[in-house]
Amino acid sequence: MVRFRPETRPRAEGANLVSDEPRTPLTERLLDLAVEYRSGMSVIHAAGEIDLSTAPRLAETLAEQPGTVVLDLTAVAFLSAAGVQAMLEVRGRGRELRLVAPRSCRANRVLDLTGLTSVLPRYESVCEAVAP
Repeated sequence: MVRFRPETRPRAEGANLVSDEPRTPLTERLLDLAVEYRSGMSVIHAAGEIDLSTAPRLAETLAEQPGTVVLDLTAVAFLSAAGVQAMLEVRGRGRELRLVAPRSCRANRVLDLTGLTSVLPRYESVCEAVAP
């Protein structure tokens, strides 16, 4: 489920991407995405598992956000290569993506092994990521 805070959400130009993956009750339970807006940036809080079945939802949510996007991975229990690919696609479209992954975050191992943090900036907190 993707929740948006506040009620209105801006849309990125040309962001009418629809995933071919069916949304089932199981994939809805595996990954929870909540979107809020701070300091002119979209902040996506992810909780659960980002894998082959849930990465298309993450990719769609990332693509819908305008401007700079902050992805909070603090509550992510599992991150697969499909999730890494979804993050790289945002950068490939010329958009800025900032990752929030504190040292205690489980996703850090994958981020370090794939070298993603050499391409995308990693922050310890959302407050730090949205700071100018």
